[in-house]
Amino acid sequence: MSLDDLLGLLFLLFFIVLPALQGLSRKAPPPGFPLDLPEPEPLPPAPKPRPKKRPKPPEPPKRPLEATPEPLRSLEAAPREALKVTFREAQEEVETPRKKRPRLLSMEKNEILKGMVWHEILKPPKGW
Repeated sequence: MSLDDLLGLLFLLFFIVLPALQGLSRKAPPPGFPLDLPEPEPLPPAPKPRPKKRPKPPEPPKRPLEATPEPLRSLEAAPREALKVTFREAQEEVETPRKKRPRLLSMEKNEILKGMVWHEILKPPKGW
């Protein structure tokens, strides 16, 4: 019998067999565990929520009595000015050279060969 077998048997004995036998042999509840639990105390009534305060309406600004309001001018009486329309000068559109994005896959001979090798490495085995 090897050391591994002995350790396995000890584990089985201490952690499986002995707790199972202790559980079967117990007739009384474990010490310190009360049989009859006291009734739970009733919860106090929840306090009523307070109503939210309504915001006061803003007070109108007070004007001093000495100031006289200015007469309102109507829009029709205002002199009209003609709008001047100006066009922008046509600018020559200059094409900005676009940056080449790095390609994830290249079509070089060595890169294709490396891709095939990695495909073979990463594919699931035939036995699955």
